[in-house]
Amino acid sequence: MKWLTALMLGAILGIVLPTALDARSGAWLDGWMGWGTIHPLAGSPGLLLSFPVFLGSALAFRLFFNWHRN
Repeated sequence: MKWLTALMLGAILGIVLPTALDARSGAWLDGWMGWGTIHPLAGSPGLLLSFPVFLGSALAFRLFFNWHRN
C-alpha cells in the first residue's frame, strides 16, 4: 500500500471514528481520547478530527498491507 492511500484511509478513519462516537455529546473530547483532537471547521461543532487516530491508523494500514503482500 502506498503512503498516499494509507494517509487517505487514516484521514477518513480519523474523522469518522470520533465524529460517530461523539455524536455532539462531548464524550470524546472530555476523556483522554480528546488529546490531539480538533474541530476542523469552526461552524460545525459535531465534526472532529483526531490526529492520533489519523496517524496511527495510517501507519497500521501501511505496515499491515505491506507485510500481507510479501
